[in-house]
Amino acid sequence: MIVEACENIRIGEVVLNPRRGRLEDGTGAERVLRAKSFRVLELLLARRGELVAKDDLLRDAWPDVIVSDDSLAQCISDIRRALGPRGAALLRTVPRRGYVLEDEEHPAKALPRRTVRQGTVVAAVVAMAGLGWLWLPAEPVAPAETLGQAMTASALLDGRDWQRREANEQARMLLEAAVEDDPSDAVALADLGLTYWLEVQHLAWGGGRREMAQAIEMVERAVALGGTASAHRLLAEMRLLSPFPEMRSPVDALANAQAAVTLAPDEADNFAVLAHVLALTGRGADAMGHIERAMRLDPTPPDWYRQVAGLSYLVAREPARAAEAFGPLHGAGTFTGTRWWPGWLLASSLAQSGRTDEAAAIIRAAKGRRPESSIAAVAQSLDGWSDHDSRERFLDGLRRAGLPD
Repeated sequence: MIVEACENIRIGEVVLNPRRGRLEDGTGAERVLRAKSFRVLELLLARRGELVAKDDLLRDAWPDVIVSDDSLAQCISDIRRALGPRGAALLRTVPRRGYVLEDEEHPAKALPRRTVRQGTVVAAVVAMAGLGWLWLPAEPVAPAETLGQAMTASALLDGRDWQRREANEQARMLLEAAVEDDPSDAVALADLGLTYWLEVQHLAWGGGRREMAQAIEMVERAVALGGTASAHRLLAEMRLLSPFPEMRSPVDALANAQAAVTLAPDEADNFAVLAHVLALTGRGADAMGHIERAMRLDPTPPDWYRQVAGLSYLVAREPARAAEAFGPLHGAGTFTGTRWWPGWLLASSLAQSGRTDEAAAIIRAAKGRRPESSIAAVAQSLDGWSDHDSRERFLDGLRRAGLPD
């Protein structure tokens, strides 16, 4: 066993008990961890505060077996879940290189950002409607035919439009061909995962658990192959907002969002996505700082930045600022298509800041436009909002605005 100290080793709010060979919480109860995942944690602890390369972890954790990066990625995911939010934040992904388990008292210095390889081609911009996170593929290096397929697919996916299912299917065919030509094409894999994610998001398309599992598998493979910031953002989005509870993981979503910021600290979208994750997991004050930085980096922010900003203010108990952010997003199309969150969020923000008449008018406007007609129905639709306290405050605001239980 690589960790030989007799004393317990604290990692966030849990401890590793070397005598008993297990992780324990504050009460001494075991946090279950698979043997291989425990071994990877030992290796990271032995070099705490240092970058541990993926190759080193694969060699030492699987000395007699050849395994893919996917096996390591699964162990890292297992470890983060076992460590809990505080400990998971200490296990940092350094994209394309490895992992750092930071010491809370002596955190590791930020590692220098690697420059983009010569020959990099930046593909078309893909924007998400509704919740609207931008997804910007970067750094594809592939044969000309494969690259053409991937770029054509990106153009077909432009906008994530719920009315363009045929375009999504055409993009999938092109991307499947690109991945068959080059199984190591991380960008094509992530794009392919996006097509399955869109199947799940747009209910009329009929995507279910199978498509959700395929989406996660594809993007996790892209990340394991050294995926770009955009791949980490997409995986964060899926792990946070999956409609299937067993496939959600706020801890993993946070880790991927942080990895995106580490990989591309000058991209506003990365900070906006990180803010979204933080807000939905109850860390409103931290979320405010990140979304405000995103809006400084992008002086003409898209609407979804304002939505994340409003959500951050609402979670941070600043409903008046939230209402100010949500106000410009509210209009005739608020409760149609994918634009439904801003309306409920604005109504709750107004009610919490004492403007109940205005909030009640928004609730009345939702009748006949949204299937949710009660607090319970809205609560069921809040995929990804994992923080109980802020979620209940939001629902209580709707209750004050006149939405029945």
